Order: sequence, then structure tokens, then C-alpha cells
Amino acid sequence: MAITLLTRRCSRRALCRPNLIYYLWRFVANGTRTGRALMSGASYNETQAIGQELTEQGIVVGLSDRFLTADGQGALSQAAARILHTSRSEHVEAVISGAASNPECRKQFLTHLVSYPDGMPPDDPLLKVALDRKLLEIVSTYLGFWPCLHSIGAWLNYPTDAPPELSQLWHRDPEDLKLIKVFIYLADVDEQCGPFTYIPRTHPFGAQAAAAKKLEKKKRLADDRMIRIFPPESWRVCTGPANTMILADTIGYHRGGKPIVGRRILISFTYTSGTPITGRPLGIRGNPEWLTSDIQRLAVRWLPDARPSSRKRKARKN
Repeated sequence: MAITLLTRRCSRRALCRPNLIYYLWRFVANGTRTGRALMSGASYNETQAIGQELTEQGIVVGLSDRFLTADGQGALSQAAARILHTSRSEHVEAVISGAASNPECRKQFLTHLVSYPDGMPPDDPLLKVALDRKLLEIVSTYLGFWPCLHSIGAWLNYPTDAPPELSQLWHRDPEDLKLIKVFIYLADVDEQCGPFTYIPRTHPFGAQAAAAKKLEKKKRLADDRMIRIFPPESWRVCTGPANTMILADTIGYHRGGKPIVGRRILISFTYTSGTPITGRPLGIRGNPEWLTSDIQRLAVRWLPDARPSSRKRKARKN
């Protein structure tokens, strides 16, 4: 508990290179997760290479078959069909039409397509994608420990007449000392749709982390401020077809982009340590019988009475 409070009080500005706070966070506060990662081998050939690219750049981009097992891709197809259907509903259209006139709407440029206020059902296909074993191993390779699934979301971004604001401006995310966010496009995204944009190597311990410190006096930055340090040719603009996946440590500078024409529909997963700085990890309501490995089970925060008994866990291992 004391270590968690210490990491919350210490700024991530110090993460240009590993330091005492980082080692306490990783090897003490998350020692069990770190030990499990160090003792387990990779099950997939690409895991180490993708993890190395993440370590160097802070971001990797590719189609879903690069990051997911066959089961994960099947679950993604199910989840995508449901979310796309929701995005075309009359309710969503009504929300979009009324957002501009609703002062209580904090982000008037997007609408959420899924919500889990009482915890996530155990058989939701989105959960199956988020806990895909190959994806978890890639995230673990970058973080250095078995990750915790912090949140799941899906939303639709749409054009507005307002200037870029909030997540459409350059910023860093606050959830932990290191983290991975996954974005999956459910429809084609070109430069007119407000693609996710990232500045490589500005993530913790990245080669540009020290240069990024010069920007931290403001939490949100417009393009004209960013180009003083990082010119546009250094930005990674993540356009791509449906099923494009983006894995990024979003402590590195990024922005969501502002759609000009068309809409951007995507799924998002956030992975942190077991001691995140902000928020509580997503709770799972019930018992996912389909879990097959310990890395999946340790990624879950079970709601009360939802954790499977030790007898059931041993039975699954056998």
C-alpha cells in the first residue's frame, strides 16, 4: 500500500530511465506478476519481436491476425458485429443529434457503444478478445509482468463544428507508470476520419522521453505547440482498414484525432499493473469457464463471489 501511494505521488516525468520508484513498483508492488512473467516462456513465435518493437517505439500497428489467436479473431468478429449494429441504432443517432445542445455532455464528439456499470458478463465476446492469450503475452513482454485488464470500451467518433478539444489534443494518459492501450478499428479509417496519432519513443524510457519533458507544463497541447519539439513527419498517423489493431503505451504523447468526414468506430482495451495509479480495474461478473491459462486469470479482477474456487481452478489445470 505504501509503495502504491508513493508511485501516485511521484511524477512520471522521472521515467526517462529506470529508477528506484520504477523498481519498487515493478518488483515489489507487482512482484508476483513480475515473477510469473520471468518464469514463463513465450507460447507464440512473434511475441518477443512485437514486444521489442513496443519497447523501442512505444507503438505497434497491424491487422488483428498479427496479435490474436484464431479464437480471439473469432470473438472479435462477434463483438464487432454487435457493436456495429449498435452504432447504427436510432438511440445512437439521437445521442449524436442531441450532444451539441447538451452542456452536461463532456465529450460532444463521441458516444460510447458499450457500458458495464455492474461488471462485465463472463461470456461477453469483448472479454474473450481482451483476454486472448497471445495478446496478453505481447502486453506482458512489454510491461515486464503479467498485466491486469483495467478497462474495456467501444465508441464512435463523429465530426463536429467545434475546434479540437480534450482527447483530440495531444496528451499523456494517467492510469499507471507504464501501460498498454489497444485500439481496434471496426471500420476503415483514413485521414479524414480522425485517426489515432502517436509520437513514437516518447513513452517511458523511450529515446525521446527526455525531449517530451519540455512539453509537460500543460496537460493538453494543440498541434502548433507540439511541432516546436516534434515535427509532423515524426508523428505516426494510424490509418488503416477495419480490423487494424494499435498497441501503444499511451503515456507517450498521442491524440485521438478529429473526424472531418465520416466516423471512427473502435474498441479499446487498457492494461496496467495490479496497482494502477488511477481507477479500479474492470470487474468481471460471474465465472468465465473458457479461461485456459493463469495469465488470463491473473488479468481479471473478480467481483465478490465471482472468483472460481481453488478446487475448480485445479480441475481446469488438469
